[in-house]
Amino acid sequence: MSAPGTILVGCFGDAAWIRVEGEASHRNSARVRDFGRCRIDKGTRHFILDLEKCGGMDSTFMGTLTSLALDLKRLETPGRVDILNASERNIKALNKLGLQAILRIDTEGTAWPELRDLVAENVAKPLPAEDLDRRERVEMVMEAHEALVRANSENFTKFQDVLEYLKRDLESQSV
Repeated sequence: MSAPGTILVGCFGDAAWIRVEGEASHRNSARVRDFGRCRIDKGTRHFILDLEKCGGMDSTFMGTLTSLALDLKRLETPGRVDILNASERNIKALNKLGLQAILRIDTEGTAWPELRDLVAENVAKPLPAEDLDRRERVEMVMEAHEALVRANSENFTKFQDVLEYLKRDLESQSV
């Protein structure tokens, strides 16, 4: 298994910029989840995910983004998650799960022009490493996959076995 990708963040005005360098997976999803929740509590309503240096995303990471987008939609002043600089592979992965309906995917490279250069020069703060115990990790993975199903009911058939496995795992840990 490859090492988890580095997650770099920066806040610019009312936007939080997240850059993934390397793999975006269950191994770094909790960092993004926690950062997103913290920023939402502080009033951030725009999240920009820069995938220019992201080699790939697993379903847990995509579910974490989906959960963030769903949380933003429920707010009195709704926000959104924008995806920038995604490779064709990452765009296909997002579209396969129907996430283009909830995430704004910039395929033209024209979104956020006023921040692109500033961010390229200044996003350098890495989020700290995750320190989840087994139960916390299973709960985080389960939450991410439940978000994928909430965002697109067709994802239920794709992830029902995963969700059932995770549920049984949590139940066995409670014994």
